[in-house]
Amino acid sequence: MENIRMHIEEAIENSPRLLEDGSNVACQGTEGSYSQEAANRIFRNPSILFFKNFEGVFSAIEKGLCRYGILPIENSTAGSVNQIYDLMKEHRFYIVRSVRVKIDHSMLVKSGTRREDISEVYSHEQALAQCEKYLDHYPGAERIICSNTAAAAKLVAESDSGGKAAIASRECGALYGLELLDRNIQDNDSNYTRFICISKELEIYPGSDRTSLMAVLPHKAGSLYAVIKEFAEAGYNLTKLESRPLPNTEFEFMFYFDFESSVYREDFIDVIERVDGLCDRMEYLGSYSEKI
Repeated sequence: MENIRMHIEEAIENSPRLLEDGSNVACQGTEGSYSQEAANRIFRNPSILFFKNFEGVFSAIEKGLCRYGILPIENSTAGSVNQIYDLMKEHRFYIVRSVRVKIDHSMLVKSGTRREDISEVYSHEQALAQCEKYLDHYPGAERIICSNTAAAAKLVAESDSGGKAAIASRECGALYGLELLDRNIQDNDSNYTRFICISKELEIYPGSDRTSLMAVLPHKAGSLYAVIKEFAEAGYNLTKLESRPLPNTEFEFMFYFDFESSVYREDFIDVIERVDGLCDRMEYLGSYSEKI
């Protein structure tokens, strides 16, 4: 990556101290989604534009339609959102903040729907995976994947059938006028989703202590070890290592790294440059703080 030192130093110097109030923010789904909740946690009074899919969020950032975008990256129960990692390979962006949102799922139905009437359960695939044990109580109900939980709630609310149910937040149920059948139905009560906030331009805000990289490594023994060794010797805590296959290649991968270190450490950029030198290609995705 060319001029990485200058790129980081300029971002640290020129970025404002706080994220701007009232920013245009792209979210996937519809009103009431967990992405909207994440946006409201990160920004004050955001102006939110909703897009049908995650591709739309990335494209909105690249084209300058929105300054920021919100994307779910991983869940503490269901794991990584692989679709996001795959889209990362196709788009240019930087991470400027992340946030962990507590996910409490509810079973929502139209008023008057009985448990024994339920024949279809709608939700996002991650939400369905997070409620596996609860759904065992409805063995005959078909599980139908929607673009997100809010879209599922809206679909059930607008349906003429009484046999449909949605897994979404309790607040989402109130928004769409649905009846709460059961609450907190997720298998694990410590159920959190981590969302990232992306932008077109690199912005590094005060307090940034987490960094993300993606890299293609030489296809030879010891390449991954050499990168991990750099983090270990610098005393940086590697918190995430994800690999996704590269299209049109035979068993080659793009690796994603998250590590903890203050961006103000004297050796920070030196470590980034050394890692860059070990890679066939490296993309610096940004340094940021995470809101819990």
